[in-house]
Amino acid sequence: MADDVDPDWLTAGDADHTDPADVAAYYDQWAAAYNADIDAWDYRAPLRAAALLTEHAGDVSLAIDAGCGTGLGGIALRGAGYAGELHGVDISQASLDLARESGAYQQLSIGNLQEPLAIADDTYDALLCVGVMTYVPQVRECWTEFCRIVKPGGVIVVTQREDHWRDRDCQQITDDLAAAGRWSPLEVSDAEPYLPDSPSDLAAYGVHYVAARVG
Repeated sequence: MADDVDPDWLTAGDADHTDPADVAAYYDQWAAAYNADIDAWDYRAPLRAAALLTEHAGDVSLAIDAGCGTGLGGIALRGAGYAGELHGVDISQASLDLARESGAYQQLSIGNLQEPLAIADDTYDALLCVGVMTYVPQVRECWTEFCRIVKPGGVIVVTQREDHWRDRDCQQITDDLAAAGRWSPLEVSDAEPYLPDSPSDLAAYGVHYVAARVG
């Protein structure tokens, strides 16, 4: 891990590291070592989420990896058999540069998931969002935005760390979006191992997976 990257940054006391500029700087610094570090920590979320998306979305032609980082989600999707066009958006330019090198994506762009995305309604058949919601306190607004850019009948798969699942009322938001007709949950998992071999406090955290169909 880079000397200036603190693995405890996201779990240090009550600190809420969600400022977009801070997140971008943190991942720009970590990008070069990120894939190797995460692999050593037994990061399971991209493979699990990609399997959920391909299972529920079926044969679709256009998907987006929201918060794609260095491209682990895209690589996992390709490994799970996704053969359609794949776009990625992320707040870290250094991470996007590495995602481009992965060859998994046809289009990559800078974007902040705390704000509305410059994407037309009903653009995508499917959306993947892995390991990103830690940095997005506006969960309801973000998931509503995901529903906006995915076509009716399309599938969204998103992860949320278990502490934020509780603190940000994610189960209630999931249920409210269903009641409003924005999506229909297909699977909502219990907390599963996230980074079990991490040298930081993250080893103790689990992650929830949500798969939902839009509309």
